[in-house]
Amino acid sequence: MELNSATKELYRVAPAHFTAARDTMAAEARLSGDAELASTLKKLRKPSVGAWLANLLVFEQPSDIELLINLGVSLRSPKHTLDREQIRRVSKEKGDAVSKLVQDARSKASRAGQSVSTAASQELEATLEAAFADPQAAESLLGGRLSGGLLYSGLGFGVQAATGSTTDPKSSPSARRAKSADKIAAERNLAKAQHEAEQADAHLETASQAVADAAQELTRLKSAEALAIRRSKQAHARVSAGLTKLDELGHT
Repeated sequence: MELNSATKELYRVAPAHFTAARDTMAAEARLSGDAELASTLKKLRKPSVGAWLANLLVFEQPSDIELLINLGVSLRSPKHTLDREQIRRVSKEKGDAVSKLVQDARSKASRAGQSVSTAASQELEATLEAAFADPQAAESLLGGRLSGGLLYSGLGFGVQAATGSTTDPKSSPSARRAKSADKIAAERNLAKAQHEAEQADAHLETASQAVADAAQELTRLKSAEALAIRRSKQAHARVSAGLTKLDELGHT
């Protein structure tokens, strides 16, 4: 048994069964004479439900995860200058991809008998958003060994509980201590606000285009109305002239 394969297997296990599976692996490693591996395995933290779902998606739907990450890469690439329409399109594609992945993950959890709370879904969504926005977050997600969700603040990504590769568990306690509950909440709120701002920008652009189209249509209708009024006046003038002519002929 080696650490890489052991952790890869462990982080696919539902959180409810993680501790038992981890302890069993550690015991097997100790019996085989690998005390160092047993000790390392024993220190691995049980993943949150949101982190477990993210790991599961990496293992079972890698192409979908890579597609999401590549969308973020295309948005950040200095080789591509995107206009507002392209940015809006990428933002929509990202939103659609994240929504589908969250739905797929919930289905996987249901089949595994694991309940998924609203908070767990939000944690998974925040993790996927972070992987889209930040290369380091994407790398951590692709490792498939998250024990906690990822958060993107716009200046880099933070951790919620414990995250990252479990091959170096000694870093997790210090990382957890460095993140206060208040800071995590603030980063979560910021990430949510940024997402809402992106959506608002997309709606604003759509609304502005609709207004421009409506203004153009109003101009056309006003021109059509002016033409109709002019033709109506001309027609009534001809009617009046005709009546006058008949009246004159009637008196002769």
